[in-house]
Amino acid sequence: MLESMILLLFLIWLARNFKKRRDFSFGGYGYLILIFLVAATIAVFVSPDRIAAQGIWKAYFIEPILFFIVFVNSMKNREHWSLIVGALGSSALLVAIPAIIQKFTGFGIANPFWAAEETRRVVSWYGFPNAVGLYLAPIVVLFLGMFFWQGRRDKSRFYQGLVIVAAIAAIVFARSEGAAIGILAAVVFLGFFFPNKKLRRTSTCILMALVILVSLITPFRSYVFEKATMSDLSGQIRVQQWKETWSMLTDGRIISGAGLAGYQTVIAPYHAEGIWIKDKGDSKWLDKVLYDEEYKKAHWQPTEIYMYPHNFFLNFWSETGLLGLLAIIALMIKFVANYWRVEEKENKKVYLVLIAVLVAIFVHGLVDAQYFKNDLSVLWWLVFAAGAVVMRDREKIKIS
Repeated sequence: MLESMILLLFLIWLARNFKKRRDFSFGGYGYLILIFLVAATIAVFVSPDRIAAQGIWKAYFIEPILFFIVFVNSMKNREHWSLIVGALGSSALLVAIPAIIQKFTGFGIANPFWAAEETRRVVSWYGFPNAVGLYLAPIVVLFLGMFFWQGRRDKSRFYQGLVIVAAIAAIVFARSEGAAIGILAAVVFLGFFFPNKKLRRTSTCILMALVILVSLITPFRSYVFEKATMSDLSGQIRVQQWKETWSMLTDGRIISGAGLAGYQTVIAPYHAEGIWIKDKGDSKWLDKVLYDEEYKKAHWQPTEIYMYPHNFFLNFWSETGLLGLLAIIALMIKFVANYWRVEEKENKKVYLVLIAVLVAIFVHGLVDAQYFKNDLSVLWWLVFAAGAVVMRDREKIKIS
């Protein structure tokens, strides 16, 4: 449905502009987009499954960029901004509300472990919990930016608050720690870089208070240490996965990667069937693993082969090769650098919020598979298109 809507939208837009013989813009990203698409196209031929690779190429690269082109060339005024933001907020509510209902009912959660009340993780319309956070986190950051830096009398603040509260609740109920950390990183970024001295002082005080609190309270300190050192179960699995991916890439695939939709096939020879989970402070851990059969059973964690390496850099490197990785990094650098090209003072604030959205996506993507889903790839290019429009327009843009 999403693909059909994008293609129909693009064809109608193209037909209208073809008659008027108008040139269209790539928002200043034309050459980088071309390089990115070349890398993705090469990755189709590298892939061991070219049929699946062509589907990924179409859905995650061609169609989102067609959407980007329409967005950049169609956004003309504040009313258009309101429609876009309203649609994003509505989509966030359509994801968040079913997730909140699932938290209290368990309805629609197919996985028995996630459905059980004591271990419940909501999935909304998706098949896995992290998808909830992957989609909602960028929208939460966008709406937080609007909520705190628009006028207090703005009529849309109630709607913004509703979206923020519902989306954060869904992320918490999904137990998407990566999304929560991404949102926190984006909020810290805005707190320190937004052009408001009072806000920066407040942000500094809050951050210092949090650091002191974490340092003094043992459970908080242990939790932060586990996450920072990747020593919990989820972290250990990801570290093992990254090691396997690096072994695969350095074994003759530094340039090419695994190809689109090729990761699960190519990584198989490098994959460990499981990992040993070490007890904290257990000095005799190795002896028990070697000689105690019951201990072995309790501390051996089988690991599956995931669709992607769950790391922003390794995801793009594996899927689109070194050229694709360099292209996506160059796109992000250019996006941030364009901030200094925004002329209108208030628009610079809007652009800073968009950078914060990219920060949330990137930070979450360090431990998950950002971009490589239909909705996530469209959301990625929507952020880039919005930035291009803000940079281009010299009149004040109000996102509401």
